[in-house]
Amino acid sequence: MSKLSPLIVLYAVAIPLAVVLGYLVATPDMASYSVVGMVLSFLMLPLLLRSHHTMLIFFWNAAFEAFFLPGQPHFWLVLAVLSLGISSINFVMGRQAFLRAPEIVKPLLFFLGVILLTAKYRGGLGIRLLGGDSYGGKNYIYILGAIIGFVALLAQRIPVAKSGQVVALFFLSGTTFVLSNLVYLLGPAFYFLFYFLPSSLVGLQVANDLGYSVVNRFSGLGPASIFLLCFVLARWGIKGIFSIKNPWRILLTLTAIAAAFLSGFRSAAATLLALMLVQFVVEGVWRTFWLPVFAGVAILCSIPILVYANRMPASVQRVLSVFPINIDPAVRGEAEASTVWRFEMFHVVWQEVPQYFWLGKGYSIDPTELYLVSEGMRMGILPDYEQSMVAGDYHDGLLSVLIPFGIFGLIGFVWLLAAGIRVLYYNFRYGDPNLLLINRFLLAYFVTEAVLFFAVFGALSSQLVMFLGIVGLSVSLNGGVCRKPATVRQAAQPLPMGNPALA
Repeated sequence: MSKLSPLIVLYAVAIPLAVVLGYLVATPDMASYSVVGMVLSFLMLPLLLRSHHTMLIFFWNAAFEAFFLPGQPHFWLVLAVLSLGISSINFVMGRQAFLRAPEIVKPLLFFLGVILLTAKYRGGLGIRLLGGDSYGGKNYIYILGAIIGFVALLAQRIPVAKSGQVVALFFLSGTTFVLSNLVYLLGPAFYFLFYFLPSSLVGLQVANDLGYSVVNRFSGLGPASIFLLCFVLARWGIKGIFSIKNPWRILLTLTAIAAAFLSGFRSAAATLLALMLVQFVVEGVWRTFWLPVFAGVAILCSIPILVYANRMPASVQRVLSVFPINIDPAVRGEAEASTVWRFEMFHVVWQEVPQYFWLGKGYSIDPTELYLVSEGMRMGILPDYEQSMVAGDYHDGLLSVLIPFGIFGLIGFVWLLAAGIRVLYYNFRYGDPNLLLINRFLLAYFVTEAVLFFAVFGALSSQLVMFLGIVGLSVSLNGGVCRKPATVRQAAQPLPMGNPALA
């Protein structure tokens, strides 16, 4: 009997599978998309087994979502679980070992313990989608997922020769956040892409089109601009941007700055400017002749922007509203209303601090309370920030830690940040010279985000993954935490007495 051709066998399997998948896609519902997602994941299994660590690094900052899972979580969360699972199996089989970073592990375990104890005594995880009695479990999932992903990053060392490629994957993938805004601009024919992209990023565009807002803000441009500048600074540093032989570097920098202003978010522009300032100091450029040069260029570029601010797009004017200059009164009024909204909420939330000082509130949300607050806001009985308070969205880094997890959670988080800075400094100070630019930038980026987390805007549940990602990438690039080389002192030899020949 002749053997069947492998091509015939492949067709016999692929054609029925394609028909079934086509039928499921043509009848869209959650079950259909779940089956399609699982089949595609199975087909990607060989690639996942070989490159799961690289895929995790790529999706860490990417905007893509797992449409085939309940709640449509970010794809980095799925990759974190899968990558850690594969690495754990390899570890048990003796094929690999995890990198050591004891400085960061101790505060991370302490902080994890506070989170789990708070969840236990404050209503559990509250995963309503999986049959729980309350909401709010998604915040716990993202915090625990960030910790899982951090451990998964420590599973492999990245070769120095591939450091540039890995840094590009890590940061440039963050520019995908702008895709949501582009899909909305392209129209309904492309709305199916929102199965893969976060539709929440277009909410402000919809509000502007419906006449609820005078400023058309593009939410995705904010993070996209930050990650673009991160890539530029990590690869070339401040001085490398102004290379005459590579003028496209300064064009990328200017593109990132323009995108931040066009986003309409003052926090995005503040992050870019603060990041460049910290990088300027860490790189030591402020001690050279470049200081007056940069200061002069900044002043010359700022003058026309401030003078002609009222002629610029409304989103740019909103960012510039922090300055006492001539801009559209409607734009300034909307920006000031946003500021007043935040300070009014801060005033109310701070009164709850004594109640949750020792044992935090957690993330569990009573569905009845959420419904009553929504109805109260709809009828105008309650202020419009009440729902954000119930959901734990305080728009403030300190409150996002202190209210949910109390003083012990704040201690653990600050300890975690301090340990992260220590690890990044050690790798910058004692790491491979070939990684100097990258290690220097990771330190500057971490310090910048830590300061802005408390001073401007912060949200623990969404930003913990950013902090742990920076430290995890640094440990993976440097093969652990670098140490100061031990100084070998040669023992002093006694001087010969008298004539050596007579000794």
